[in-house]
Amino acid sequence: MFGPFCTGIFLFLALWGTVFMAVLGGLFYNQSGKDWKTRVNNFNSLYQQNAYNCWVACGVYIGIAVLLSVRACCLAKRA
Repeated sequence: MFGPFCTGIFLFLALWGTVFMAVLGGLFYNQSGKDWKTRVNNFNSLYQQNAYNCWVACGVYIGIAVLLSVRACCLAKRA
């Protein structure tokens, strides 16, 4: 399936994606773009929905990282 090098690269990308999506979700949840006071109040719910979407993506990245970690352990046991 995947070799050790490919598994390592995908594991790194999954961990980086987890951190990125968690930070991005936090920024959306805190509504970092509050400078736009002239915007419609509907943006509050949109910011929260974007935050939840980022956290769902973060959870998917965590799942991928767990699967790749198991794969890396299996490859290490064979070697």
